Amino acid sequence: MIQNLIQHPLSRTLLVFSLIMTVIALLAILLAPLLIPIIISFALYALLEPMSEIFERHGLSRNASSLSVLLILVAIGSLSGSLLLPHLSAQLSSLQSQLPVVWQSITTMGYDFSQHIVSSLGLDIQSSGLTQHFFNQANNWGKTALIEGSNMLISLSILLMLVPIFTFFLIRDFRTFRNNLLDKLPNSSFEMGWLIYYRVAHQLQEYIRGILIQSAIMSVITSIGFYAIGLDSPFLLGMLAGVLNLIPYVGPLLAMILPALLALGHVPVDIWLLGAAISVILIAQIIDNVIVIPAVVANAVNLHPLVVIVGIIVFGNLFGFIGMVVAIPVISTANIIYCGLYQGIKNRYDLRLKSE
Repeated sequence: MIQNLIQHPLSRTLLVFSLIMTVIALLAILLAPLLIPIIISFALYALLEPMSEIFERHGLSRNASSLSVLLILVAIGSLSGSLLLPHLSAQLSSLQSQLPVVWQSITTMGYDFSQHIVSSLGLDIQSSGLTQHFFNQANNWGKTALIEGSNMLISLSILLMLVPIFTFFLIRDFRTFRNNLLDKLPNSSFEMGWLIYYRVAHQLQEYIRGILIQSAIMSVITSIGFYAIGLDSPFLLGMLAGVLNLIPYVGPLLAMILPALLALGHVPVDIWLLGAAISVILIAQIIDNVIVIPAVVANAVNLHPLVVIVGIIVFGNLFGFIGMVVAIPVISTANIIYCGLYQGIKNRYDLRLKSE
């Protein structure tokens, strides 16, 4: 009985899958300080590796094609930085100067609203203490978030210097490393290993390309929308909305917060501006769900929305913003690996039963 249970395809699949996930988790823990540049480098590899193959087909060596792709990446990054950074820097400085005024306006509105509620209910209490405590706490949270965000940006800027180096070696050596690793599989698992790798690689490449295109489209749409309604720092807010759009379901809600706060903090208060700022995000999401996702993302992953939401919450709680971004590809990859293992192990189990 125990022997049959151990030999059952489901039991063996769970065992092998658990071992693979344990190894991956240990590697993630060991490489935790470098995970961000590694993730970005793999994303760039997925985008640029086909270009390297084209160069190789035209007669360039592996080193020359990898270096050519790297130079193109650096050139595009430098050009984009020279064009975008001045605008981003100016709008970020403007946003920093506006935040105290915005916060004061929101604090005043909150106090007036609480006083109105208290007087409407006929209560003889002072709400200033409660509102002041709430806004002081929120202000402390905001300052902490800004400090942590600034520190993260500084650390991220240093780590991003490693991205071109990692990307170059991935483009040059990853295929050789992959072939050597898969060639070490036993003959009985060789075909299954290559099949799982192909499915994972194909899906991840499709997903990465899709969400990057999706994020760029959302950045353009929201930037234009914020500029059209007259909201301050439209380009910065649009870029933020595009980045947050990488997080399914939760990202668009987070993207509404800063535009809504800036609209509320407008002096004098303009309710139309608040509604327009929220409408820009909503319209962008309608375009995203009706046009962009079916065209560029729909075929990349096949996960239930509940799995997506739970995965985002769990990964976000464990790994922060980066965890929320990588939750979907990680869950999707784990699903492919498990299904591929189960199918391969079950086929061998069925063949053994027939031979007996």
